[in-house]
Amino acid sequence: MSMNKFAQEVHQNAVAHGWWDDPRTFGEIISLCHSELSEALEELRAGRGMVWYACTEGTPEHPCNPKDIYDCEMSGQEASCAYRSAKPEGIAVELADCIIRVLDFFGREEFDTDALLLQARTTIMCDVPCRVYNASLGDCIARWHLILSPAYSCWCRASGSYASALRMARCVCEIQEWAEENGVDMEMALDIKHAYNKTRPYRHGGKAL
Repeated sequence: MSMNKFAQEVHQNAVAHGWWDDPRTFGEIISLCHSELSEALEELRAGRGMVWYACTEGTPEHPCNPKDIYDCEMSGQEASCAYRSAKPEGIAVELADCIIRVLDFFGREEFDTDALLLQARTTIMCDVPCRVYNASLGDCIARWHLILSPAYSCWCRASGSYASALRMARCVCEIQEWAEENGVDMEMALDIKHAYNKTRPYRHGGKAL
């Protein structure tokens, strides 16, 4: 996947859906990234999967995941079920949302996203501690919050948007690394969430962000 191309697609979709109609501060962007990470933690705490869809026929929280035809006659045909929610949910989807927020900003700033991600993997940043390997997902989420905070600090110190973006890119890299190490298809999660975002109404729910 070319992250440059994907970042531009994400940003163009955000513009088309009115998410940039009103001025958006950098602090709001970082806060929204934090929000997506916190939602991933809530999915983890609830014991939900990486990607799931709700069954709207019964309890909204019930996942569309029948064991067999005796559990649901649409077993094996879930994707075509009229009662399956179109919205993807799950830990990986919320992490993908965080990445999408970052890529939207990169697209807005017209950064070379692929170059940023490559540099972020190798650059030593004095305000980003060394990664702890084999950490729990909860600990990883705490670390990703930690990486985003210096991005905001750089912005406040007027260190430049590129210094902030480099730390945001490090967060994206570590999410991708965690996914690869744990057999999570993050590219698929990004694709399905971006595809869903394209179907949402203009400024869905009246949200400006």
